[in-house]
Amino acid sequence: MSTTKTIPQKKFWNYENKLVTVFFFAVGLVFFDRLVINFLMPYIQEDLGLSNAQVGQLAGAAAVTWAISSVIGGRISDKVRSKKSFLVILMVIFSVASAMQGLVGTFIHLVVLRLLMGMFEGPSIPVTQSVLAIESSPHRRGFNLGFTMNTANGLFGSVLAPIVIVALANIFNWRTAFFFTVIPGLIMAFVIWKVMREPDVSRSEFTESREEGALKEVVKNRNVLLSTVMFSGFMVYLIALQVFGPLFLTNIREYSTSSMSLIMSAFGIGTAIWGFVVPLISDKLGRKPTAVVFGLLSAFAPLSFLWFENPIILAIAVFFFAAGMGVGGMAMSVIPAESVRPALAGLAVGIPVGIGELIGGFLNPMITGAVADMYGLSSALFISSGGALVATFFALFLKETSPAKS
Repeated sequence: MSTTKTIPQKKFWNYENKLVTVFFFAVGLVFFDRLVINFLMPYIQEDLGLSNAQVGQLAGAAAVTWAISSVIGGRISDKVRSKKSFLVILMVIFSVASAMQGLVGTFIHLVVLRLLMGMFEGPSIPVTQSVLAIESSPHRRGFNLGFTMNTANGLFGSVLAPIVIVALANIFNWRTAFFFTVIPGLIMAFVIWKVMREPDVSRSEFTESREEGALKEVVKNRNVLLSTVMFSGFMVYLIALQVFGPLFLTNIREYSTSSMSLIMSAFGIGTAIWGFVVPLISDKLGRKPTAVVFGLLSAFAPLSFLWFENPIILAIAVFFFAAGMGVGGMAMSVIPAESVRPALAGLAVGIPVGIGELIGGFLNPMITGAVADMYGLSSALFISSGGALVATFFALFLKETSPAKS
């Protein structure tokens, strides 16, 4: 009788599911720490007297070091002896840097800390996604990577972040809100150390890897190149929306910070739900058609800010159109990881992340911020929509990689 009770539990709570759960929280905290500044920006902008261009520069500061370190970190994650130790160190350092943002006195101090955060957050995504690509069952790879990447991003970065961090800022102040961010990061680093094991690279597909020409092999891969362009477009879409959307709602629509946080949370809830539903659909129907259909929907999310004045209708609209965020996660990790040999998965993920961050996370907010100063915050929303349309167009040329369809 005792045997029949333990078998189902053992089947569900296997190492794959444990790793998915741990990486879900780890990736979620990465995006939580990175994105909370966007929802605190109405407070910070007033306190430090920042222009829209400087707001964009702060977003770009984290992105430029994230871009560089994700490519380098992706290659390091393919070669480092202990991926677990590497990930734990990254978690500790960027969590401490996040908390230190509460101590800044000037714009320059904040820029320096954002640069430091991006440097240590960047490699965490290639590490988690490449390890999970190796450890996942082939028929669950899209779901596993989509759930840990998109759903975690949406739940922690776009749902919990605006609700929790704005509440803390209202109860205390924006500086104290930053101090709280170090606690979950240190807890998560300890959990990773206890649960994660080094991935098994003894199988034949790993041992046949050649070190020479690894970069050339990856950058010549059609899907990696297309994923890079797609993810760059989705980064333009996402960052422009998340950085300037809150300011549009508070400065132009004149919503309260609480209403703003709820609308942005609706987008995050959509990201969290669609973030695993869309990759799950792609496991069955294929990556390419899923990317095209749901990618097109995302273009309407920023336009909803301009179309709908009623906050409830706006929240419903952005929830629905957040479906495209599932495609962004596929372009970031699922498609490039499936398109190369597993031994090169970290580099294949790191390149779209790095270049996407450089274009969409670094250049985009600075340019968009300057454009918003000249033409108004509504221009940032048009730029956001344009990024999604570019990503959807290039999805038309993907080569199918879904195990069920290829």
